[in-house]
Amino acid sequence: MAEPFFVSVDVSVPPDRAWSVIGDPCGITSWYPTYVSCEVDGDRRTLRRADGAKLIERLLNRDDDRRTYSYMVVAGLPLRYHHARFSVDPTPDGCRIVWETTAEHHDPLVNMQERLAGRQREALEGLKRLLEAGELGG
Repeated sequence: MAEPFFVSVDVSVPPDRAWSVIGDPCGITSWYPTYVSCEVDGDRRTLRRADGAKLIERLLNRDDDRRTYSYMVVAGLPLRYHHARFSVDPTPDGCRIVWETTAEHHDPLVNMQERLAGRQREALEGLKRLLEAGELGG
């Protein structure tokens, strides 16, 4: 059964600056080292991983005013279901980037939160460092 979970990071930059990176469908290649290339065709995003694997996602809802978008994995991983959403929310000192995920592996014994949350948290921490150092979203 798919169980929702989320990871987040507080970043000391304005929300619009963080959104300029998170909200770019191919911006993920600039902050998540697993992905080395990205192509978007309509609502289809194709990501290539450093190991050569290809991940195909469908881009779903997007709201630039609220700084949020969602997507789902449709091919490339052994998943029965995957839906995720990014959001950038204002905080008194900058913003909070939230990555919400609901995923179910084909093998019911695989805990998707255990499998994904650590890598997602590490990626967001890397994004935080790049944003705060002025290397992204400038």
